[in-house]
Amino acid sequence: MAESRDDEQLGLRLAAVAVLGLVLTIPPFLARFDRVGQVFGVPVLAAYLFLVWAIMIGLVAVIGGRSR
Repeated sequence: MAESRDDEQLGLRLAAVAVLGLVLTIPPFLARFDRVGQVFGVPVLAAYLFLVWAIMIGLVAVIGGRSR
């Protein structure tokens, strides 16, 4: 029973990360970062997408590391 609940919570947390990733990459939100300029020599939009990608991987790693 406890294992089933842990699996359910893990699934909910991963689903929340997926929803967060979706929200952070929808076109209206991306339009805020689609501008001329650079961050450390990288276009702002590319830097933003890389940051979102890295955060998603980090969150999944933390959530996965805590399970069992």
